[in-house]
Amino acid sequence: MDTPPSHTLGPAAADIRSVGLFEDRYGVGAHARLVALLQQPCVTFAEIADRYGVTRECVRQWHQRLLPGAPTGHERQRLCRQYHRKRALMKDQLFGGFYRRFRTQVPTRRLGLIPARDGFRRRAVRLDRHVVALRRARAIGAPDAAASYRLVNGVANADFVYYELNGTDYLFVPRLILPEGSATFVDAPGSTLHPFKNTFGALWHWPGA
Repeated sequence: MDTPPSHTLGPAAADIRSVGLFEDRYGVGAHARLVALLQQPCVTFAEIADRYGVTRECVRQWHQRLLPGAPTGHERQRLCRQYHRKRALMKDQLFGGFYRRFRTQVPTRRLGLIPARDGFRRRAVRLDRHVVALRRARAIGAPDAAASYRLVNGVANADFVYYELNGTDYLFVPRLILPEGSATFVDAPGSTLHPFKNTFGALWHWPGA
């Protein structure tokens, strides 16, 4: 999620003679650095022009020759804004924790962000065709008792609910088995929801998933 989009290089990028002439003028490795900079929509043509001591028009021509068909102008600016919004999303503690756990345990499933007016939704995400709501559980009960948590439902448009219990534990629960309003989860092997702790297995084992 953190990597800006890249694009396939055109035939000119593979022209060894052109690369050699370019690096004779701008230094060893300058061509590869140029391509890397052009692939980053948040690096402006003006910044690249300043690095190489050329005009922005020259950089625009390089971009057109080396990355034919790649976004330019307003589309490049849009991709930069989208990139920053994704980075901001990953800094959100709840979303970032969910994303890292999901990507570690379920690397093959497709995760999609849901657009919002100011970027992307922080408390909902798509997994394939399913919508997952992200919630924090609230610890309750006496300190010397088994850990208990209050789970708030109220997410009728979701298929699953991810509850962050603490810094290391979570639940991933099909929404339809949750009671309306709220429920209490007792973190003990006999608990009804205990099979959903620290696993995304419901994605495979729950009917309709």
